[in-house]
Amino acid sequence: MNKAGTISLFDFAIALLGGAATVCVAAESPRGAMPFAVAPQASALIENYCVSCHEDGTTKGDVRLDNLASLPLEARLDLLNRMAEQIFIGEMPPKKKKQPTEAERSLLTEWIGQELRKHNASKLEDKLRKPEYGNLVDHEKLFSGKYKDLPGFTPDRRWLISEFIFDAKFNRLLGVNKTQVRNGKRQPIIGGSARPFMRINITNPFLLPTHSGVRYHDTTTLDGGHFLTMVANARETSAFLMSRLKIDKSLPFYNQIMATEWAHEKIVADRQSYLNSNIEPLLRELYKDKHEALLPVYVASKPVPVKTTDAQGKPLKREQFDGAIPSRDDLDEIYSAMRRHSPNGEKRDEALITLCEREWFISGVNELNIRLRVTFMRNWMDDLFKRMPKAPATHVPKPPVDSELAIIRTAIQKHRKAGDTYATIIAKCTASWVEEFKQERLKEPPLTDTMLADIVDRLFTKILERSPTSQEKDDNVALMKSYIQQLGNEQAFSKLIQTVLLQSDFVYRSEFGAGQADEHGRKMLSPRDASYSIAYALTDSSPDKQLVEAANSGRLNTREDYRREVLRLLKARDQYYFVDEFLDQRGVDSFTDIPIRKLRFFREFFGYPAMLPIFKDNKRFGGNYGNGTNYRLVAEADMLVEHILNEDRNVFEQLLSTEKFYVYHSGDNTAMAAATERIRKVYDYFKDKDWKNFDAEKLKAHLPFLKENPILGLNLYAIDKVGGRSDQVKIFQGMMTDYTERLGNGTTVTAPYASVFGVPGAATTRSGNQLGSGEVAKAFNLDLGNWNYPTVQPAKMEHRKGLLTHPAWLIAFAGNTETDPVRRGKWVREKLLAGTVPDVPVTVDAVIPEDHTRTLRQRLENKTQAEYCWKCHERMNPLGNSFEMYDDFGRYRTEESLEHPSNLIKKMPDKGPPKQDLRDIYKTLPVNAKGKLDGTGDPKLDGEITDAIDLAGRLTKSRKVRQSIIRHAFRYFMGRNETLSDSKTLIDADQAYLQSGGSFDAVIISLLTSDSFIYRKSITN
Repeated sequence: MNKAGTISLFDFAIALLGGAATVCVAAESPRGAMPFAVAPQASALIENYCVSCHEDGTTKGDVRLDNLASLPLEARLDLLNRMAEQIFIGEMPPKKKKQPTEAERSLLTEWIGQELRKHNASKLEDKLRKPEYGNLVDHEKLFSGKYKDLPGFTPDRRWLISEFIFDAKFNRLLGVNKTQVRNGKRQPIIGGSARPFMRINITNPFLLPTHSGVRYHDTTTLDGGHFLTMVANARETSAFLMSRLKIDKSLPFYNQIMATEWAHEKIVADRQSYLNSNIEPLLRELYKDKHEALLPVYVASKPVPVKTTDAQGKPLKREQFDGAIPSRDDLDEIYSAMRRHSPNGEKRDEALITLCEREWFISGVNELNIRLRVTFMRNWMDDLFKRMPKAPATHVPKPPVDSELAIIRTAIQKHRKAGDTYATIIAKCTASWVEEFKQERLKEPPLTDTMLADIVDRLFTKILERSPTSQEKDDNVALMKSYIQQLGNEQAFSKLIQTVLLQSDFVYRSEFGAGQADEHGRKMLSPRDASYSIAYALTDSSPDKQLVEAANSGRLNTREDYRREVLRLLKARDQYYFVDEFLDQRGVDSFTDIPIRKLRFFREFFGYPAMLPIFKDNKRFGGNYGNGTNYRLVAEADMLVEHILNEDRNVFEQLLSTEKFYVYHSGDNTAMAAATERIRKVYDYFKDKDWKNFDAEKLKAHLPFLKENPILGLNLYAIDKVGGRSDQVKIFQGMMTDYTERLGNGTTVTAPYASVFGVPGAATTRSGNQLGSGEVAKAFNLDLGNWNYPTVQPAKMEHRKGLLTHPAWLIAFAGNTETDPVRRGKWVREKLLAGTVPDVPVTVDAVIPEDHTRTLRQRLENKTQAEYCWKCHERMNPLGNSFEMYDDFGRYRTEESLEHPSNLIKKMPDKGPPKQDLRDIYKTLPVNAKGKLDGTGDPKLDGEITDAIDLAGRLTKSRKVRQSIIRHAFRYFMGRNETLSDSKTLIDADQAYLQSGGSFDAVIISLLTSDSFIYRKSITN
């Protein structure tokens, strides 16, 4: 590894895949060689606290601890690992049993750890590094202040880039500049993997898991799958960049080096182009009456009768013309040959096919292609003549100058042999010219080291965003020379691009301390590493110009320097980011101008995008769920988070307890008010007129009003069109019928959703798309036919309190057809109460039995009431049951529908207008949403709860909930789990939140200027 922390991915792969390179590992004694004995102090503790439940005759959980010494090694190591985890997290001894002191627990844990490390078998340390096990570190210890004097730091590290950083790196490297219309103006936007109009296939090998919470952290390691994908990406990128270098001239020395080769390539291409168009007349001119004798011997194919019946004599259905075409190129060649040999259609039989077949054979067309073309002609001759398009204009290459023509003639005469097809002759000539030019270039003076060093330097800067070390420069210059000798200049340069792309620091982030160590052995991040750490904490992009300048000019060396740059990036609003390009591509706005990772933290923390892949039935929804309602729910949850972050006051409390939501809204209050006002104006203008009996002439009489108050979907220039879906009078009458049903019943402001099927609604998104999926309102129990639409949003919604009552979150933590109290409760326990839930044993059958006479809660309680199950489910069910006031679509309910054919009361229509509820009606049972909250540490909050609204209100007031969110923010922005030495960092972030009035920006600034972020330390254990 060099000073820059770089090792070639190629070297890594050789080691990984078993190549010639060797990897040194610490020698280890055979596992059975070390004698085992329980240390006296540990033995006394096990005897005192454990053996009474785990000895012969009382093996609770199938665990015995009185025979450790006699167990086989593998079994003993497995048991010790299980003991280490249970003792560390306080699960054992059980809470009702006598508990060891903290010192005793530490002593026993340390002894177990020593025994496991003797065999390199300890699993607890690796588990503690994973985000899903971050809560195993005691919450009260972290925030008690007892450990706040421990010096905070992060170990020196190199960690893999995320899927988002990967996309940003390649977008920068490939010159991707995306723009989209935002609020009426075309704006640059960054993010996402789509690369429009670029013929390049890049595969992202660093896709993140889809669970809620921290998804990107420093424990992921490079594997063979990453490597093989990056090799393919390197080839694709190299080819793409090579094609661009001729145009953008970003490497002057390279263009100078390649000037001769490119000139030679153009000459060869021009000669080849001329031959492709003129080979036959040129050969006839050169060989005259000898030409025919030199042609390959052609034997016409014999027609094969077309099968018209199957084995039973039944007529076979004939394939459609378009489905039978061999390929579009083949079809074009068939038409061209037919025009040449039957210009007026006089030949339509086997004679024409023979002429075409002979031409293709002599030209050197692939035998399979000839066979496919001939078969197609025999089957579809009449259709070919009927469908034959007008002959396209053909490009006639400019005739070569006499000297070039002489070279072409000489080459033909030198290389043509009897029986050669035209393609073979052209290939021979081309190969000879390529070789001649190559030999000519080899006589030129070799490239200087200065030129090669400049190329290496520029490639490192372009790809790795840094200059090479002197050693790297020397190594790559030598490598380039060897490539040139073997492959020639162009392929050598392509190979060098691939080599640099496969440097490990293209896919790794480096964070190392630099300079003088302090009294604790810590060093501040090097300025360059600090600039990347700050940039990647808040965005997916490399450091911007100001950060680079700060790092290069000595202004990124103090805590205040960090604070200045972090604050600047947090306040910046001059850049748009895709929140979710997948949603944006589906016509649902998904962009933001706040630093993307600030918003993404809560998106991933709450995990509501996980609702997108969950299949939901339209019929059960009672409308059109699958036509974008799911996308709109997620996008509007994003909008709510963004709104709260922009206000930046009491952020956690607002996220957990807001009663205001976005429902079918673009985020532009003014535009939404204008859209609803247009509907109102149209309705008021026409309501007392005889609009039901309008024809085209009567409707046109009101054109001045309609032009002044245009309605999306009504084409004023096609009013005369009668019949079909384009009948504008019928569209107008459909709109007015719908407006009358909505506004004629006392509703003052109606939602601007589509009134007529296939016709857009009255509102657009901020990017100018139709604001679709009005049926999203049904997830909030809103009656689309009788909804006084709030144009100013977010707006208060009944029976809602915070994101945990948002339909997007509720669906994300539900199944296809039922709710999931267990997963909902587990999320609250782990994400908000800093709690833990043991992993599900592999022997557990976690399926809730079907019973169509009982509610899900009743069935769940019956399944989990056994002591073996309840010791885990008591941490989840009482919390998750409070959400039973919502169904699996997130709709509020007081009765649970027992959806089974035996319980059907009334069958409803399968289709209908948006405002109609199409759900079938079943028997119901009352919902019981009562539950219990415990674990806040506050007796005023813990206790019985009535429902999710009550739960959200209590969670909002909890100190532990606030601190738990800060712990998750620490993991997200630091890329690792917290330890006791991070206690001061966490306490400071908590205080920053309180003292700032609940600013999340204040939390981020505190975290990114903490010792845990600023300092690095080299550790070996």
